[in-house]
Amino acid sequence: MNRFQRCLLCIGLALLGCATAFAEPPLTVVQDILYNADGTAFNGTITISWQSFEASDTSTIPASSIAIQVINGLLRVQLVPTTTALSPANYTILYNNVNSTQWTENWSIPPSSVPLPVSAVRISGSGTVVGGPGNDTTVTIADVTGLTAALDLRPSEGPGFTISRAAIIDASGLIDGASGNATDCLYVDGSSGPCGTTSTNNLTFIDGETPGGTINGINGTFTLANAPQPASTLALFRNGLLQKQGLDYSLSNSTITFLGSNLPQSADVLTASYRINVSITGVTFIDQEVPGGTVNGGNTSFTLSQAPNPVVSLSLYRNGVLQTLIVDYTLSGTAIVFVPASTPQPGDVLLASYRVGLGSN
Repeated sequence: MNRFQRCLLCIGLALLGCATAFAEPPLTVVQDILYNADGTAFNGTITISWQSFEASDTSTIPASSIAIQVINGLLRVQLVPTTTALSPANYTILYNNVNSTQWTENWSIPPSSVPLPVSAVRISGSGTVVGGPGNDTTVTIADVTGLTAALDLRPSEGPGFTISRAAIIDASGLIDGASGNATDCLYVDGSSGPCGTTSTNNLTFIDGETPGGTINGINGTFTLANAPQPASTLALFRNGLLQKQGLDYSLSNSTITFLGSNLPQSADVLTASYRINVSITGVTFIDQEVPGGTVNGGNTSFTLSQAPNPVVSLSLYRNGVLQTLIVDYTLSGTAIVFVPASTPQPGDVLLASYRVGLGSN
């Protein structure tokens, strides 16, 4: 072999060595169709990340990550096998939908000449931390679809929440601790007081009475079993709507007379609740009060003559429909503020009944 032939042989061997050095590492195809739990195709992005490792052919795979777009559930990706790697390795998979992480899992990829489904590469357990501390992902409450709304529905702690106290729900909907002495009795409205010390002169409450009289669209006169004392204590409901005394009906002793076009029709239901000279020491009942304020469709602020005590004793009606605290209005002292969606409109009728003096807010 002459010098020229030896030179060509050297060049050929060098080129062969370069080709071997730059050969791609073996790859396994992961191919599948992904679905959501409701059976719809998954659409989003999966992020695949890994630590540095050495492939079975000694190729060095630096730590990194790739993002794969999944449309209509179709997933296809080529990855270097990890089960035959010369150093321990796994892949961490983050499934993202609507810009938030939905779930994560780990994959261990074996060598394969045919595509593998996700179920063949998914492994249980926490797996290997991929990408090192610098690749940690922080998921905020806002990142999880529906979590903020779900947490908002759960009651929160009130300012008086503490251990070894009876729990009550305060006027703001918070879980609070009942106030008072350890030996006090707790009332159903959340207030407390010394047990057995309530002084009463009379406790005659009439609830859910059906007034006597024919309901036929013609008769307008009905009779109660007793005369409400005072007359303002009468809460008369027609088909569940509170009627306004002097506007919908008049009351004379125990006789109810419906006014104008308000005659009860056939199949209507009438119920009446009232008191008869009820007197409780330290307690004042406010019945059928019209809150102060202009009813014009724009004003949301109205005022009571006194501050309900406890707050939850307030029954506020708009056109006979009971309004819900927080949902329809807020109460601070004597001030009622309706939320925009419940703003009283021209012609609306507001009525408020409440107590003053029993327990605390």
